[in-house]
Amino acid sequence: MGNYSRIFFLIIILILTTFMIINPQETVTAAGMGCKLWFTILLPALLPFFIVAELMVSLGFVNFLGVIMEPIMRPLFRLPGCSSLVIVMGFTSGFPIGAVLSRKLYDENLLNAGEAERLVSFTNNSSPLFILGAVGVGMFASPLAGYLLAFSHYLSNILLGIIWRFRASPVISTFRRQQSLWQDACKAFLQHRNSQGIGGLLGDAIKNSLNNILAIAGFVIIFSVLTRMLSVWGIMDSIAVMLSYLFKVFCLPYPVAYGLGMGMFEITLGTRTVVLAHEAELLYQLLAVSAILAFSGFSIIAQVMSIMAGTPVRLSFYLLSRLIQIVLSVVITLLGYKIIVPRLAVSSFTIPYYKALYSFDAWNISLSCLAIGLVLITLMMILSLWWQD
Repeated sequence: MGNYSRIFFLIIILILTTFMIINPQETVTAAGMGCKLWFTILLPALLPFFIVAELMVSLGFVNFLGVIMEPIMRPLFRLPGCSSLVIVMGFTSGFPIGAVLSRKLYDENLLNAGEAERLVSFTNNSSPLFILGAVGVGMFASPLAGYLLAFSHYLSNILLGIIWRFRASPVISTFRRQQSLWQDACKAFLQHRNSQGIGGLLGDAIKNSLNNILAIAGFVIIFSVLTRMLSVWGIMDSIAVMLSYLFKVFCLPYPVAYGLGMGMFEITLGTRTVVLAHEAELLYQLLAVSAILAFSGFSIIAQVMSIMAGTPVRLSFYLLSRLIQIVLSVVITLLGYKIIVPRLAVSSFTIPYYKALYSFDAWNISLSCLAIGLVLITLMMILSLWWQD
């Protein structure tokens, strides 16, 4: 960290500390809400994915998957076959499993610096639980709105991965016949050696996963307090005015601009604020929420960059990826809105966002998403083998 960055960071910490001293009740309330969000939703939604991902890498399954999936991943994303696990898990579990797995593969020397940077840029997504459940059903009171936002969010990230493939040098690979591909994959799996027993592997997977999930808890709580500080001190109002001025050509309503400002820092609060702007047109709300989901907020970005600390992954590249995804996601949402608008009805009655988030059985949904991810990996393996037949 450079001197200017350290000074800027120190100033932010001092301001936040001042707020906590002056407004202890606001601080406790915001921290409590962040803690409840983590314990009720993030812990059950992410912990099973973290443990399974750790075990897959430790047992050498990614080596097996790397050989099998090479014929698909190289032409499509110019990434090694093992990255297919990151893509599937990232798209079915949500933030920040894509970063956790990308870091794990980089540490195992299965990805080089450029591949890790490109992979982490498009494999960190909002979870289906959040987009379809909390946003679609809970906030908009319209499952169709949730499907539209999910479609634009995931498709824009896939397109981003395809765009970044052109930054990589093409790798000339000669894929063998199907039987040889199976043999090479099994050989890669058997060559992976780990001296630990099953108990040791499971223990390490749980400890590493708990460390990651506890770090996420810290980010959620601190950004909950930071966002509350910006609102109480009126800083968020200034950001909203600035955004309204920047996008005045689009006649952006002030409440939507305020929600965008909140979404710059925290995705849930920003989304809720936009949806509560009832005087704004539905199209403005959907486009704003789509942009917030694509950017993900500085809270998520900080989580991702903390996980990738010590690697060549650049913050500037990750931020550029988020800006490109915002453009792609907004365009897809606009086109989708024009197609489905006759059937898109949003009820005037919506569930409060905190009830929407906590009304789902996160454990069962998380395990269902995990099962879907494993099914997708199986289907991709079958497609890869058929491709080489």
